Amino acid sequence: MDRIAAMILLLGAFVSMTLFLLALFSVAPIFCSCLCALLYILYYFLANEGTTIHHAQEFENRFWTVFFVLLTMAGIYVKDSPFSVYFESRHSGWGFFVMFIVGYGVHTWDRMVHRKHLTSQVGGLRRGASAAQSLLHLNAHIANSVVASHAGAKAHLTLEEQLERISTCMDNIDQLLVPSTINNFINQQFIMRNEREIISMFEDAQPKTLNWLISHVKLALVFYKIKDHRNFRGQHRTELIELLAVDRVSALTIYSRVLLLRALQLMKLPANARAEHWVRNIILSTHQDDLSKLKTMTDTKGDYFCMNKLIYSDIRSDTVRQDILSHFRKEAAVQQAHMEMGTRKARLRMEQGWRKILSDVDDTLTSSGGSYPAGIDKRYTKKVVYPGVIGLYRELDLGIHGPEEFPSDEVGNLVFLSARPHLYKDFSEKHNFSKFEKLRERQGSRLHTIPSLLAGDLTSGREFMM
Repeated sequence: MDRIAAMILLLGAFVSMTLFLLALFSVAPIFCSCLCALLYILYYFLANEGTTIHHAQEFENRFWTVFFVLLTMAGIYVKDSPFSVYFESRHSGWGFFVMFIVGYGVHTWDRMVHRKHLTSQVGGLRRGASAAQSLLHLNAHIANSVVASHAGAKAHLTLEEQLERISTCMDNIDQLLVPSTINNFINQQFIMRNEREIISMFEDAQPKTLNWLISHVKLALVFYKIKDHRNFRGQHRTELIELLAVDRVSALTIYSRVLLLRALQLMKLPANARAEHWVRNIILSTHQDDLSKLKTMTDTKGDYFCMNKLIYSDIRSDTVRQDILSHFRKEAAVQQAHMEMGTRKARLRMEQGWRKILSDVDDTLTSSGGSYPAGIDKRYTKKVVYPGVIGLYRELDLGIHGPEEFPSDEVGNLVFLSARPHLYKDFSEKHNFSKFEKLRERQGSRLHTIPSLLAGDLTSGREFMM
């Protein structure tokens, strides 16, 4: 499809929608006005992710609940609504019952979707050696430490028992059909005891055990479900994250720090006033090659929660952002000094490419088939991977001093640029990440790593289309 055909189709869709709204307005002007107002509110909500209502998942959940309740109310009680005749012929209580069912259904559905998002697995990372030790080895290490230190009963728990204990506490806190606000109000003391138990498990864990727990527990869900209660002694979310991101950050491996940053992003940084400072402390506590690995691993998780989003979108304080960028420059200067002096660290560093590979997707990785607006290349059919391009990415990532094959325990530095505009959450990015995952799993020539993705925005996309 060329540009002219695409513009004609777009114009036809716009004219058809306008005629439909005008026809609906002539028949049901009040209902049409309500519908247009709700659609505008929905557009404003989706197009402005920087507004306050997006600062916490609880706010978004309330928006979706109220939006669909108002939409249902308009369909039932507006006089010229096509659905009002059905409810007028019945008892008025039916309307309230339907509104309650719709509101509760949307509220529960949104909670389920968000819970699935929080518990999603990290796709592109390989666990470091300290986080991937066998259970037998770690349990033996725990037993020896307990014997040496004469620790209490909690220290005798194996890794599986500690993980099971955390999962049991989470099941007590996270009721699927009961909103957290209501559950905390009814069972506050019970909930707080379970939250305190989870915090104590992380607090008492030895360093290797702590890293194992972080890599196996649903950390983002733990952060989301443990709340800061109104009383001073009930600031459990703040206490838990402060414990991991400040007090015990030196005991965390790079892999655990990446998971901790991801959990904070999934929780949404504006949800807690101290979240940006926790992110700052995690990054500023990481130095030189470890910092490079942290940035690389953050970009290769197989989702849109990359380092670029963390620094330029999630962090809103200019002071925190500049502190992190200054730390990047300082550590890069130290690495460069090692290279100039030819130290042992420099020789080890030369075995890796240490470069970011930036690439387009359409007409670079895969052919667009000449389909507008993706590209103009008609030599190959649409979605065909260009011969040799995957091998080129791999060789660029390996560098001239690297091994012949890409190591299975390493992550790459491949970044794709896309003109596809970013929409609400990862609505538009999902398509590309699904494509990358298929290229990772296909037989023969396949991507050596899960790449990162930098998407466009609505403004640049609209200017390109027009």
